[in-house]
Amino acid sequence: MKLWKKISLIYSIILIVIVTVCSVILLGQVQKKILSVTRKQTEDKQWELAYSFEDMANQNFSGEDSEAVRHTLVHYCFSQYADSSSVLMIDDETVYSQSDISPMEYLVPEQQESMQQHFFGKVGGRYFLIVGSTVWLAGYADNRCVVYVVEDITPIYEDMARQLLQFILIDAVCIVGGLLLIIFFVRRFVKPLTELQATASHIAAGNYEERAIVRAGDEIGMLSADFNRMAEAVERHVNELTETAKRQQMFIGSVTHEFKTPLTALMLKIDTLKNTYMEEEERIAYLSNMERQCRWLERMVQKLLKLITLNQELTLQEVSVSVLFDQVRNAVAESLDARGIELLIDCRAKSLFLDADLMQSVLVNLVENAAKASKEGQTIILAAYGNVLEVKDCGTGIREEEVFHITEPFYMVDKSRSKKHGGVGLGLALAEKIVKEHNARLEIESTFGVGTTVRVHLQK
Repeated sequence: MKLWKKISLIYSIILIVIVTVCSVILLGQVQKKILSVTRKQTEDKQWELAYSFEDMANQNFSGEDSEAVRHTLVHYCFSQYADSSSVLMIDDETVYSQSDISPMEYLVPEQQESMQQHFFGKVGGRYFLIVGSTVWLAGYADNRCVVYVVEDITPIYEDMARQLLQFILIDAVCIVGGLLLIIFFVRRFVKPLTELQATASHIAAGNYEERAIVRAGDEIGMLSADFNRMAEAVERHVNELTETAKRQQMFIGSVTHEFKTPLTALMLKIDTLKNTYMEEEERIAYLSNMERQCRWLERMVQKLLKLITLNQELTLQEVSVSVLFDQVRNAVAESLDARGIELLIDCRAKSLFLDADLMQSVLVNLVENAAKASKEGQTIILAAYGNVLEVKDCGTGIREEEVFHITEPFYMVDKSRSKKHGGVGLGLALAEKIVKEHNARLEIESTFGVGTTVRVHLQK
């Protein structure tokens, strides 16, 4: 298919879609507005009828009236405000009606007074809108008294059908005229694009040095010049996009990795709440702890997005180390308890300048890694002294040749252990990224079979 035909076809489809969608939206809004106004008018009419009738009837009731007198009085009072669409029913008896349908077959309002109920649908081939509500009558306190307005809105639908036909005819004229204009102008201006098309094909094939010839200063010439500038930027943009894709991949992997421990803790707490009886105070404490973890997750995801994907700098604040360690302990408590491992805290630092949420993520990662390398009954030490944060374990340790690789993304020292406990090898890579953004240094000391110590050296 020739280029002018393709362009004409594309713009023709766009024209048809736009005209059709706009017409459908406009017609739908008009019809919706008409039905909304009709419904509002019917509601107002029913409310006014019910209120006026109830007020008049209750003013004229007497406690000594017989049933026949009350019935006549109700009929008279209702007829003063009723029209051909009004219906009054007491229990299952129709007291007043000029309608051919029984509204109670389609709508039985709630007992609550002045609470309007609605029915909209097709009855006997025609569209009806029924609005009804229960009223309170002094003479019929033990009976259900319902005031209905039954509107035949079939003429409204007939008008909307005529509107639809008019819209279709107008759309058809607009589309035909638009198609003729599109074909005319596309065929007239497409020829100078042939050379530019050939140049684009060469660049698409990988020949980035190919450039279009600028023959004139008109729009086509300006397009050719812009195309040449675009070609010069392609290679640079490819490199940038590749780097962005890597950052996005790391962000997705990091979020997945960071969600694992807190989500496990949350699931354990949920299971405890479901299957364990607790006092109200203990239950509230559990829920508060879960809320803090959820809010931490939310903040951490936002910060990881800024840190990894958007390359924004961190804002460091003075943070209490003891509070930070308590948050880490709470985050890993269930996981360590399940493994039978004890976490000891040795806090000899008062406060440090850092991002609390991200540094908590680093320490949780380090403690979790230490737990995976430890056996049941062993101990992990979380310590702080000077400007150093330290995590120490007595686990399996890491071989010397692997220590230099463990902060690489997706590198796993023990793949079988990572498969058993879950993980993709992003923990230490992300930790090192966060530490570097603190202008700090990550130090790893490990002896195979003895244990591992990881230190975060923060700036003073």
